Amino acid sequence: MFVLSPDKMKNYDKFTIENFGLEGIVLMENAGKKAAEIIETNLIKEDNSIAVVCGTGNNAGDGFVVARWLFNHGYDVCCFVIGNEEKFSPSAKKNYGILDKLSCEIVFISNDDAVEYFANELPYFDVIADAMFGIGLKGKIKGYRKKIIELINKHIGIKVAIDIPSGVNAETGEVANVAVNSDFTLTMAALKYGHLLFPGREYSGKVYVIDIGISPLTYAENPPEAEVLEEIESFFPSRKSNSDKTDYGKIAIIAGSAGLTGAAIMASKSALEIGSGLIKLIHPRSLSPIFENSLIEIMSKTVNETDSQTISFDALDEILEFTKNSNAIAIGPGISRNESTARFVREFLKQNTKLTVIDADGINAFQDHLEELKYLNGKPYIFTPHIREFSRLIDLPVEKIETNLLEHTRKFAKKYNVIILLKGATSVICNNKETTFNVVGNPGLSTGGNGDVLTGIIVSLLGQGFSEYDAARVGSFILGKTADILLKDFGERSLTPTKIIKNLYKSMQFGVH
Repeated sequence: MFVLSPDKMKNYDKFTIENFGLEGIVLMENAGKKAAEIIETNLIKEDNSIAVVCGTGNNAGDGFVVARWLFNHGYDVCCFVIGNEEKFSPSAKKNYGILDKLSCEIVFISNDDAVEYFANELPYFDVIADAMFGIGLKGKIKGYRKKIIELINKHIGIKVAIDIPSGVNAETGEVANVAVNSDFTLTMAALKYGHLLFPGREYSGKVYVIDIGISPLTYAENPPEAEVLEEIESFFPSRKSNSDKTDYGKIAIIAGSAGLTGAAIMASKSALEIGSGLIKLIHPRSLSPIFENSLIEIMSKTVNETDSQTISFDALDEILEFTKNSNAIAIGPGISRNESTARFVREFLKQNTKLTVIDADGINAFQDHLEELKYLNGKPYIFTPHIREFSRLIDLPVEKIETNLLEHTRKFAKKYNVIILLKGATSVICNNKETTFNVVGNPGLSTGGNGDVLTGIIVSLLGQGFSEYDAARVGSFILGKTADILLKDFGERSLTPTKIIKNLYKSMQFGVH
């Protein structure tokens, strides 16, 4: 499913109007009519009364069409216009004029005194449809408009946003000061970034996508730069009947240190469950008894260690030699932030040329050494940070990243020509030109160890022949989908990484009923 920026959506509207002769007023009619159909069919009851709250721009035009269709179908509708008639956009003015010729009630709210009237009337409505600002809004909402949104949010009825909740930045998901907290959002043509990025995702509720008549040729002429994966079966070819372990990837996992052996174990076991042909765990020498007892289906390789039982820089040449026949490598789970180990990580990644997933302390090794990232430029690497690790990686505060998370993620991918998977409730996967949002998963994944599971999944997919970009986004989907499958049985609080590992197969039961 495509995801669009506000500018891309406006370009698609313009392209459709200029190249196919489909007027903007027709697109608005399609949008409003189908939004009204969804509201009537799925969201309200026959005896519900509906307040449609409109602004003065094109989003208001959609709202006027919604109000008209619901009114014509016999619903008790009142249209509140937030602003003055002289501010209407041409399309909004046209649809306001049509609605005004009907006996549908229309009330203008254009000052603080009128807000009191709105506050007194609002409790009489079962449903509120928000069509105030749309996808063009940036910045804070002030004055009486802010008060209107605060009143809407206090209302106990159903709240439906037309295109995007008013107050949510459709580009970044940011809420500058206030936004309509919607139960449902009915958006035009495609999802927008702000529906998926937090906090916009929380404000949007359940999102319906409305086909307003944008031709597939429009998408083909100017392809979207982002998407949401809805299925992964198409990424997995059938396995050959006549095959052996070498057909499904020889992977190496460089991981583990004293006190953090579980990370290496979970990464290794998840790689096994995803279908790797041959797995070798490279770890500090003294930890061999732990791994030999825990990983009976996985080979291990011991290397020189520091006094703290972490991988030593002295092991560099040995590990480079040992991994040269691997198809893919993972580095970082439980490897520690020991100075010698971090130095090893940086130098290994500088010399290595294999497909590699870099996670956890593999990422943290570059803190205070950001200049060394230049040596990784263009290498077949996948970075998988959570936002605090990403903050250290690009030396920016978390709060600043969150104001435009997508921009910072894309900038890193383009600057170093690598893949980045920024983990979160909405995970963002970028290469130097494409973006995938992963929205499957639930708060049960907020447990230490699930990042190690993800690393194992991704390196396994790399070893099986996936591209770096596909391995990252499909791997993220598998982890989230498995968590969703298990939610009914275990709930969010008891959804542990070991349960995820044991049930990864449930996300890949293609064609099994």
